[in-house]
Amino acid sequence: MEKFDGYLFSKLDNIGSKSEGPKYFLQYFDGNESVVEKKVELFQEDPILHKFLNKKVTIIGKLSHDGIMYDKIMNYMK
Repeated sequence: MEKFDGYLFSKLDNIGSKSEGPKYFLQYFDGNESVVEKKVELFQEDPILHKFLNKKVTIIGKLSHDGIMYDKIMNYMK
């Protein structure tokens, strides 16, 4: 498992389709971003990620070619 620190935010994805829903991103403190893979259908909000939106977080998980596959997420602590 790896540790990823940054700011969690979302954008609306698949606009205008039946799959329209939030896509989650982690903005690292250096300004780069990675997608955070959600564990629900494309059109649904991920309840675990959604409660951490617009906050600095630490994500424990794995980085794949699709993005960060989270195992655990928590508030960021220095």
